[in-house]
Amino acid sequence: MAYFTLVLAVVFAFIIALFAVQNSMMVNVTMLKWNIEASLVLVILGAASLGFLLALSLQLYVQVRLRFRLYKAQSRIKQLEQELGQFIQPDETDHQANAVIEPEIQPEIPVKTPGQ
Repeated sequence: MAYFTLVLAVVFAFIIALFAVQNSMMVNVTMLKWNIEASLVLVILGAASLGFLLALSLQLYVQVRLRFRLYKAQSRIKQLEQELGQFIQPDETDHQANAVIEPEIQPEIPVKTPGQ
């Protein structure tokens, strides 16, 4: 899955770079009170980079949260296993319960079929 994601990211980056190079004219970018004149290449690459950083930060947040939940779950499992170990004491009855019971061997009874 990681290989597929890497290939997809490279293809996407190539498409963005190709689009940016073919559109190299100067444009006005207006945001609230700010008005900036910049090359369309810089605007496209800047927007793509900002989107990448936002997606990366969201992914990192999700991973950290999941790792924390995993850590809490593992520590809870350890705690419950220790509590369970206090109640389970191995003794002779456990060994007898786990012993293999061999079936009784019964003699074969000859069966008569019609025509014998």
